[in-house]
Amino acid sequence: MRIILLCLAALLFQSSHLAAQRLIYAKDIPLEKIRIVPETTLGGTISERISDLEYIPLKGNKNQLLDRAYSSALTNDRIAILSGKGYLYLYNLKGDLIKIVDEVAGIKKTKEDSHLFHHIIATEKGFRLSYNKMKINLDRDGNLIDTISINHDDSFQYTTTIGNSSWHYSVPDFIGKKDMDTKSLRRGDSTIVIYQKMDSTFLAFYSSGSLGSLQKNNKAYASFTYSTQLFELDSMGVSKIYQFIFPLKNTPNLDELTKIKDYMPAMQYMNAHQSIITGIGDVFPYQNYLIIQFQQSGNLTLALDPTTKEIIGLQNIIPDKDNDYLAFLNYNTLGTDGEYLYSILFPEDIRQAIGKSIDERHPVSDRLKMLEKVNNPIFVRFKLR
Repeated sequence: MRIILLCLAALLFQSSHLAAQRLIYAKDIPLEKIRIVPETTLGGTISERISDLEYIPLKGNKNQLLDRAYSSALTNDRIAILSGKGYLYLYNLKGDLIKIVDEVAGIKKTKEDSHLFHHIIATEKGFRLSYNKMKINLDRDGNLIDTISINHDDSFQYTTTIGNSSWHYSVPDFIGKKDMDTKSLRRGDSTIVIYQKMDSTFLAFYSSGSLGSLQKNNKAYASFTYSTQLFELDSMGVSKIYQFIFPLKNTPNLDELTKIKDYMPAMQYMNAHQSIITGIGDVFPYQNYLIIQFQQSGNLTLALDPTTKEIIGLQNIIPDKDNDYLAFLNYNTLGTDGEYLYSILFPEDIRQAIGKSIDERHPVSDRLKMLEKVNNPIFVRFKLR
């Protein structure tokens, strides 16, 4: 019986097709394999798993409403959100609108740019925003400090500095290009990770890699398209690779994915395989955990304790009557300032909580009635217990 169970477990996690993108890197880098079944990760109710939960309505008149939250950052007294057009909306912690930054002197958004700003992080003086090959530094009130040109290789999209080491990162796009540079991660002038040439003729759909800028203990993290490998970086190089192994139903067939050349076939494929995990999105440290957002049609955000290997599935933490059935998390936006995690809810989340309260014959609270009147998103901050 024991042998049968072991064989079943092996089949659960085994696939005839490698899930990971075919990456080339030094084979002497320490590799740690972690097996995950998403449905069995730790969960519970909000009252059991979440503390210091606060809902902050973001204020503004009808001409100042946020269409969506593309990216965000939090400081000890400011909430910064990039809208669907990449404009910066700046609020205090009471939700009062301080400023909307929809232009910067000397920078003109072109027709090809879908966003004015593409990325935002908090700094000691305020915020740093990215636009093409420019970094724009603003103070805490949204006033311009300076702009910095990015001088690294044109093919590299993101940079971060750890100690004295400068890391450069890109997700290659080779559609229609004759000269295919497969380099994806460099430390200074040294190439650390490249894509195999055979994998460099397609555009990755529903998958994107990242290089984290938020550091703890002088470490940052890099992930790559169509891969569940997470590279832990320090000033000396890659200190470790985490290899996350999922059951077969969550594992994509890379040979099939690399044949897809257009968006519509990609959408049809993903609709037919909604449980597959196509890669790793944002990764950042929080308390003793690594918060990892896996890319999937559903929501799969995990909090991993690298020491104890405890894994909390944030999607398995459910609203209950003690919280008026109100969600604490929207998986499109999740971040941290080191002390708090934060997310952003939208009016439909409030309506769902009201509907659930009615279905469960739970009185609709005054808080929900108040939030229902807010046409703007709701900023949420909280802590894991």
